[in-house]
Amino acid sequence: MTIKEALETAEIERLDAEILLCHVLECSRESLITQSNRELTENQHEVLQELYKRREALEPVAYITGTKEFYGRPFIVTSDVLIPRPATEGLVELALDFIKTGNSEVRDIDTDVIAIAVPLGDVSETKAILDVGTGSGCIAITLKKQLPELEVFGTDISEEAVEVAKRNAEFSVVKINNSKGSLLDAAKNIDVPFIVVSNPPYIPEEEPLMKDVADYEPSLALFSGEDGGDLVRELLKQAVANPLCRGVVVECKKEHQKLFENISRST
Repeated sequence: MTIKEALETAEIERLDAEILLCHVLECSRESLITQSNRELTENQHEVLQELYKRREALEPVAYITGTKEFYGRPFIVTSDVLIPRPATEGLVELALDFIKTGNSEVRDIDTDVIAIAVPLGDVSETKAILDVGTGSGCIAITLKKQLPELEVFGTDISEEAVEVAKRNAEFSVVKINNSKGSLLDAAKNIDVPFIVVSNPPYIPEEEPLMKDVADYEPSLALFSGEDGGDLVRELLKQAVANPLCRGVVVECKKEHQKLFENISRST
């Protein structure tokens, strides 16, 4: 079977088939065009068909290949962590701007999803970043790459997720202080002014999700109470109570914006 035939006979989306074939052949997508008549070995064909079957069962491509690009860099992903999404790059962009300006801001980053930044003090004093619910570590690592002068901490309630984050930090050759903990538990290790950046669980418990998300991605990182705002509320409560926290930058549902308006008025 040639590359061209492998793509034409795939019973999955063309893009998915191309990514999986590149994974098997260890080549670029451009090579699929320039080498379309290249013959697959018997072993490559067998492996590819198995990957196709996994995708037909709606297993996410990122879990099949074990990697996902975020902010132009590859990250290791496993079923213990959420798959990094393009929308969350908007959270990173807002965090970078917030550290420069210290301004409150709300940005639409996906359908009914926002990134929101709220100061809790003088943001210009920021010396560290705490990534709450770090998962794969893609947010913490990206911010450290962009702001190497700041100390970056990553924390997650899942021990397995913390291990993935540590692997990604090592792979990306950056120093991230990763630890297991709930919400701002890790703040006890921070003795300088910091901001919180977080993509916490924010989906209402009864909200239906696409099958590939519902069946494969960790529910612990997706759902948070009846309206999806339970962890956001607690995160903000702990941030306000911490005298070293200079602000928060959070990804959440648009309907959760009112929770931030309340804290900005009370601080």
